[in-house]
Amino acid sequence: MRIIGTILFSIFIIFIFSCETVEHHHVPKTANEALKELMEGNQRYVNNVPMHNDFIDEAHHSEKDQHPHTFVLSCIDSRVPPEIVFDQGIGNLFVARVAGNIEDPNILGSMEYAVKVKGTKLLVVLGHSNCGAVQGAIDNVNLGHLTQLTNQIKVAFSHHRTYPLPEHLSNETGRLNVLSTIDHILSSSKIIRELVHQKKIKIVGTFYDLHTGKVELLQS
Repeated sequence: MRIIGTILFSIFIIFIFSCETVEHHHVPKTANEALKELMEGNQRYVNNVPMHNDFIDEAHHSEKDQHPHTFVLSCIDSRVPPEIVFDQGIGNLFVARVAGNIEDPNILGSMEYAVKVKGTKLLVVLGHSNCGAVQGAIDNVNLGHLTQLTNQIKVAFSHHRTYPLPEHLSNETGRLNVLSTIDHILSSSKIIRELVHQKKIKIVGTFYDLHTGKVELLQS
């Protein structure tokens, strides 16, 4: 009886871990599911209860192919790693990072590859508080190729001159920059624009608070 009990217990443990593995590698099938997964992941991050920490196992599962549910365009800021703040594992996200989270032809091409070839359902532009690139645009910084980058960010606030308080200028501009980037993506990429209009994919703006760790979903 002891042997039978041991065998049954072993089967039970294997079953439990199998269920956890299936759930662990669940891939959202729609843009709404993907967005829900990201926001729930951010809440886990804020609560310091990450679910994705077995990276070797995830690497093995994604070795043959990848089908990321989301493409995140974010800033290069070292304090805002998308995979961590959204608590996502290896193979879950395409990530492109550039100062000020702005788009260019290369990033647009990468996005088009993601949504058209790999079936990615959600595009996310992720800005953040106290962004150096945004502040550089506000301060009219001139520094090599950075000047071209900050000039693109200036578009975000060129038509918005009223802000709640002066000290909120940088963060408010950062939010406007996210929405401006989305506008640029939609106007520049016919592929993305058509998929959005067909409701096959979504593109959303988000903003990360360096102090709280919370990701805010922006209204376009």
